[in-house]
Amino acid sequence: MSITKNILFDKHSSLTDNKLSMKINIRETFYGENHTTSYFNAFMEIVILSSIISILGYDKAIPINIGSPRTYRLIEIITIFIFLFEMIIRFVMVFEECKKNKIYSLVKYAKTFDFVVDILSVIPYFFFPYPYRIFVLVARIFKMVRFNRSIKELGYSIHEKAFELSTVFFLFAFIVITAAIVMFVLEHNINPKIKNLFDALWWSIVTVTTVGYGDVRPVTPAGKIVASFLMIVGISSIAIITGVITTGFTDRLLKLKLNFGGIMEKKIAKLKNHYIICGYGRVGKIVAKELEKFKKPFVVIEEDAEKVQEAINNNYLVIKGSATDEEILKQANIKNATGIALVMDSDADNLYSLITAKDENRDILAIARSNTEESIKKFIKLGAKTVSPYQSSGYDISRMLVSPRTAEFVSIVMQSDKTIEMGEFYISKDSPYVGKKIKETDIRSKYNIIVIAISKKSKETVFNPRADDIIEEGSTLICVGTKEYMEEFEKVIAK
Repeated sequence: MSITKNILFDKHSSLTDNKLSMKINIRETFYGENHTTSYFNAFMEIVILSSIISILGYDKAIPINIGSPRTYRLIEIITIFIFLFEMIIRFVMVFEECKKNKIYSLVKYAKTFDFVVDILSVIPYFFFPYPYRIFVLVARIFKMVRFNRSIKELGYSIHEKAFELSTVFFLFAFIVITAAIVMFVLEHNINPKIKNLFDALWWSIVTVTTVGYGDVRPVTPAGKIVASFLMIVGISSIAIITGVITTGFTDRLLKLKLNFGGIMEKKIAKLKNHYIICGYGRVGKIVAKELEKFKKPFVVIEEDAEKVQEAINNNYLVIKGSATDEEILKQANIKNATGIALVMDSDADNLYSLITAKDENRDILAIARSNTEESIKKFIKLGAKTVSPYQSSGYDISRMLVSPRTAEFVSIVMQSDKTIEMGEFYISKDSPYVGKKIKETDIRSKYNIIVIAISKKSKETVFNPRADDIIEEGSTLICVGTKEYMEEFEKVIAK
């Protein structure tokens, strides 16, 4: 089955060969992630469903007469021709994709379950006598599952949870068989409904699944105790199995939502001068909200499925994985990023991610959350600016005690999205303000913005600059103003 899955359902094969051969065209056209594939799948589903209905109509298994036996035969013949065409497509694809020993590859494919389904599906239904026609019907149902995305994804999710399901299933089977044997020993000479081991097994299955037909029931006190135990175990086992399947299906849906058709991956690949948020916890959510407020492009990297889902619901670009993984950072387009926020709970993870990020992009601006003094020194040594929640809290509390009104004003400036904002503006060589004194500009008169500091190219920062101070090329203006004026001023600076 793994070979079949790799050969037939590898939806994520990359188009790296410049010469598009038949194998690539076939896979991308009929079994890829595009509109053509969707139309082909829908067409095959309609064909298979029509054939199933005609089979049921032919044997009068449905109360509605939708045609004569001649009509059913005609539908069957058309269906078989379409199935043969689809089989040829698959054979050609398998043959072309195998670079060495093509015949061996085809023989391997002929041993797969999918091939057996294809063979049974192309056999005319009316060739089989009545009891054996069920094989063709079942084969076509399996074939329909192959083209139905929802059912197929459910199958993939169950396959991914195969270990958990098999463990629970064997435990479940052990309990059912043990309970059946115990019940048979306890009641086979007393209970007229339990004549043999099969009757006891039937009772055990009916009880553990909570169906409870009532045709077989214990009559001895010991049998009733066993039944009570089995009822509790049955409910628990079904809940565990349901939970495992639900978790697997949810994870699968999340993967599809993250990268359905490669849409999100393509969007991230096109980003430039964006920001990367490593961790979508309490701090990461605030960072994302602020970047969104300032209309800055960013990507979130998060491992937890629930947090990833929350980020998706907020329409953020998200990558599910660990920021400590080099491939995940590359997927986030780290080389073209302007800055990275390392706000995971673990200092070790933040440090490792910083090292990886700096290896890929030496000039990236890195801001790291740190919980210890020792980590702060390491972050600084690696070229990152640090934010310590404990130091920040201590500073905020002391400012609120000493200068409560000033602290309140700073809080308004930093948190409000409707009144005052703080921002920084880089002065390029093409800026209209290069070489001018602050008093000669229209920054205050036109935009009502206050320049509270100038960070010069020499890394010297001048706080509360004077009106005669000159704005140099390569410097950064740190300003305070209303949101509307700041956005308007940013457009002028960008030009």
